Amino acid sequence: MKKSLITTSILSAFVIGSLAGISFSKAEFERSTQEHNVMSTNWFQTSAENKALQIQIYNQAKEELAETMVKRKASDKLNNNAKPAAVVLDIDETVLDNSPDTAWSIKNNTSYPQGWDEWIHLAKAELIPGAKDFLLTAKKMNVDIFYLTNRPEKTRNDTIRNMKFHDLPNVDNKHLYFKTDTAQKGPRQAEIAKTHDIVMLIGDNSNDLSDIFYKADLKTRKENVDKIAKDLGIKYIQLPNPMYGDWEDAIYQYKPSKTEDEKAADRYKTLQPMK
Repeated sequence: MKKSLITTSILSAFVIGSLAGISFSKAEFERSTQEHNVMSTNWFQTSAENKALQIQIYNQAKEELAETMVKRKASDKLNNNAKPAAVVLDIDETVLDNSPDTAWSIKNNTSYPQGWDEWIHLAKAELIPGAKDFLLTAKKMNVDIFYLTNRPEKTRNDTIRNMKFHDLPNVDNKHLYFKTDTAQKGPRQAEIAKTHDIVMLIGDNSNDLSDIFYKADLKTRKENVDKIAKDLGIKYIQLPNPMYGDWEDAIYQYKPSKTEDEKAADRYKTLQPMK
């Protein structure tokens, strides 16, 4: 069903300059309500820059993990009770590429969660470049690998099927943590930390790295980056994802009930023009 267009009164307000000189026409809103995702999905799927970044990030993560494990080996000789090392990774846009689902939403004028369960059931997501090489290297270092996702529990079998198709290590029920009663990942990370020393966290969403980003507003999210800055690229590994994420939810003040028109207005109001 076609979603409603932004009202004429709101459009008029925008056109006369309420958005610091940024105006847009009704015709722009007659396209798919996912039109704003076209360029970001183009970039994610087709750009050499994205592939280069993904491989570069995972290459650097391998080097950092190797250094960490050398240091641990020296310290473990003095600590017989040391926990085994673990790497904790998000799955979507960190290990598996779900951009075809986003592209489908754009072409069919739908939004999450429409089509998402069907996409997962297909179990045909390709890998993020660099991910498998990193995972296999971590396994050779005797690092335990855990996958911590906000996919719902009902998708466990299809997710495992997709990951096993790519021969990824540690793909079993013990090492896969699905969404519980919250999207907050800290409690599940804490469960892993009971038995393991988490030496690295990897994700495309800052919430994958630390709970300090969870439900934080736009200003706080950026300020909180400074709190983990010294460990970025070492313990915390951030991958790019311009298609979706909590960065977008923060623009909407974490109000999923907002209409597509209200979200569009928020996106425009968040822009910071030169004058």
